[in-house]
Order: sequence, then structure tokens, then C-alpha cells
Amino acid sequence: MSVLRTVARPLLACPFVLAGIDAFARPAGHRERAQTFAPLAKKAGMEFDETTADLATRGLGVGFALAGLALATGKCPRVAGGVLAALEVPVALANNPFWRHRGERRRADLAGLAVSAGLVGGALIAAGDRAGKPPLSWRIAAARRHREALAEARLSARVA
Repeated sequence: MSVLRTVARPLLACPFVLAGIDAFARPAGHRERAQTFAPLAKKAGMEFDETTADLATRGLGVGFALAGLALATGKCPRVAGGVLAALEVPVALANNPFWRHRGERRRADLAGLAVSAGLVGGALIAAGDRAGKPPLSWRIAAARRHREALAEARLSARVA
């Protein structure tokens, strides 16, 4: 692993891990923001009371913490980056409901949304980082070409 990846992955993972631990340990502090999705849950036929909000918040916190730790330690970093990017989108919208506010509060929400967009972008870069390795499709095609070349060499060696 390059020095850049060794330093950058834990730095990118840090806010995700801290937010995940906080959400798991103190879900009540996140309950009001989680209520942003109550109308969607009701449309899906689910009851979204305090218990459900706390359970969802804790589950999301565990997801953030585990994926963040996986990214920081380099264990399945592409999967971890994708999971973090996917989890951050609804959290960013819940934390920054710019459509509900006007004036200075709206500008603050938009600034928070821009910060979250930066985190999503970083997580997407981590999800796409193959550490210099070619894509899987190329490696499969190269292995196939190699097997075909070996088969031709064996066939020509038998003929000669």
C-alpha cells in the first residue's frame, strides 16, 4: 500500500467512525433528524416511533463504524468506500434539510450538505481505487488469452 493510501484512508474514515459510534451510543440525540424519514416509512407501511428511530439510528451507526474501520485498516476498502458513500447520502439529507429553511439557516444547511458531498466523493474515490491493479474484466481477459496461448504452444509442441 502506498504512503498516500496509508495516511488518506484513516483520515477519510475518521468522521464516519466517530459519527457511527455517536449514533450507536446516543441515538436519542439523532432521533429528531431521523424523523425526516418518518413520512417515507409511513408510505412503506412501517411504524416510525421513537423505538424504531433509535433502532434505525443504532443500525446506521454500526454500519458507519464498521465500514469506516474497514476502510481505515485497508480491509475490503473498495466495498467499505461504497457502503460509506451509500450510507452518507440519507444522513446528509437528514442532517441538512435545506428545503425546510430560509435565509441564514438555509445557507448553513447547504454548507453542511457540501461538506457531506465531499465525504461522499472521497468515499466514492476510495470505492473505485484499485491500488494500481487493472480492472477485474481486464484480468479475466488476460488470463483467458494466456490460457489460449499456452494451449496453442502445447499443440504446436506435440505436432513438431
